[in-house]
Amino acid sequence: RSVAVLLENNKSLQEELDHALSSLLGSMDKRVWVGIRLCPHQSQLSPLVSEGRRVLQRVPGGEVSFFFDRIFKEDARQLDVWSSLQAPMMRTLLRREHCCLFAYGQTGSGKTHTVFGDEGDDSKGVAFRLTESLSKILNGFQPGCDGQEPKESVSVEFSFLEVYNEKIHDLLSNSKLCTLAGERDELAPGSAYKAATLSAEERVVVKGLTRRRCEVNQLTEQVSAWLQEGAASRMVGRTVFNPRSSRSHAVATIHICWNDPKASGKKGNETRLYIVDLAGSERCGQFATSAEQLRQGAHINLSLSTLGRVVSALSRGQGDHVPHRDSALTWLLTDAITGHQARAFMIATVNPEHHAETLSTLRYAQAYSSLQSDLSTKIPRLRAMLRTLQRKSEVARYDLDALCEDINKNSRFGKTTEWNRQTLKSRVVRIVRHGEEHFQGHPFLKWTELHATKAILGQAGVVEETCPVPPERDDGNIADVEDGRRQHFRTGPTAGSCARVVFAGRHGHPSVHLWFPEDALEEVSPHPRLRELLSNFEQAEAALQQKQAQLDQAQRAFSAQMQQFMES
Repeated sequence: RSVAVLLENNKSLQEELDHALSSLLGSMDKRVWVGIRLCPHQSQLSPLVSEGRRVLQRVPGGEVSFFFDRIFKEDARQLDVWSSLQAPMMRTLLRREHCCLFAYGQTGSGKTHTVFGDEGDDSKGVAFRLTESLSKILNGFQPGCDGQEPKESVSVEFSFLEVYNEKIHDLLSNSKLCTLAGERDELAPGSAYKAATLSAEERVVVKGLTRRRCEVNQLTEQVSAWLQEGAASRMVGRTVFNPRSSRSHAVATIHICWNDPKASGKKGNETRLYIVDLAGSERCGQFATSAEQLRQGAHINLSLSTLGRVVSALSRGQGDHVPHRDSALTWLLTDAITGHQARAFMIATVNPEHHAETLSTLRYAQAYSSLQSDLSTKIPRLRAMLRTLQRKSEVARYDLDALCEDINKNSRFGKTTEWNRQTLKSRVVRIVRHGEEHFQGHPFLKWTELHATKAILGQAGVVEETCPVPPERDDGNIADVEDGRRQHFRTGPTAGSCARVVFAGRHGHPSVHLWFPEDALEEVSPHPRLRELLSNFEQAEAALQQKQAQLDQAQRAFSAQMQQFMES
């Protein structure tokens, strides 16, 4: 209360504080933050060496280096882990961006301990410390002691589920089975004759999932109790590495809805905070102790491998297909993994005593760490837009070519020349009635038998060039002799512009090029529907080229950022 009164009485201090907070929230955080936590081990000679942000893994024939945002050694405390995550995660939430915290690693390496921890203040996991920090921040959006209404209010809900054998179970409702579905916001209502207009962006919802309302001033106590309730319902089993190994992926979600007090009855934007404890990665074929555990391990590895393929497709920055829906886990976390307004944090835990599993975990975390740029998620969206525009362009091209073929087949015009994309973009003409009269007394051109033949047939041609005076002909070239130019140009008054017209050859005959006075020609207009289809095709091509340029630019920028990241 004393701080609030001080800020209320000192406007300059209030403005200075607002400016500092704006600068802090405006600072850009990495798209992905990855930390490695080493599990305490008994081995005296570890093949894993950590130096600053670098990890060296000894392998037969040499060493492999990995670089991450933070390395937590064996003696790191739970508080040390949370201290590295607190500031960027809170900034992300205050910027109204989705946030996802992953715990990844082999069975028995300390994932669940990192997320949930044990009883006691020093052993509390990241999830409980996160709710404490979040509660302190969100309490600032509640009505203060002075009775003044805040500019924005918040409401909070909590859900907790597990993905077990590719099925969704509600951990807050006796492991009830739920289903995933995609939904789009309705932009405009439909009618009996027109479908509703839906937004392009799809969001994933879990049908039948329990969402419990949280009181902001009791957020820490309520969420902590529900986390413990849900964690007790998780599917666990005995493995070679861990007597109580998590056999499912647990996803706790805190839904923060930002409401405008003035907009009564209207729901505000929602920010989601995901806390994900992934099941242990392992070679189930080698370490499974039963047929059921082998099946569990297969489903676990399916989710993890799909997550790896999603990350790999994004990290390449080539706009490859991103297989979100190949696994329930990746589809559920689509907006957190690939959303353009989302940040992801991963704690990868390793046990240096198990060399192969440690190397696999480090490689997986390194691939995820490469998602440092928002461009990695922008490129797949641009590629999807590009594919849509390509389909539109192909449809427009097909419609245009089909109508051209139909007109050419069923009209007299098609017997003398053909409408196609090239002729539609060109100037098409034919000889006017009594066109030979315009050649009489012309100083440069003469009427020939070829001119007469084209006039009788009514054949149309395409204007190649126009000029005041045609170039002199070459008598050694037969085509020049027969194209309508005089052997010797006469002098006299200006005769007007001249045009060189090409008539397409038919039945194996070559094209014919003839010169005409402009007055001897008349324009031939295509069918209005042809013009409309040509305009549609040109617009589709222009949009396609523009999107391709944006994609190329994004890929170049992504390559430059990745090069800069690797050099740093």
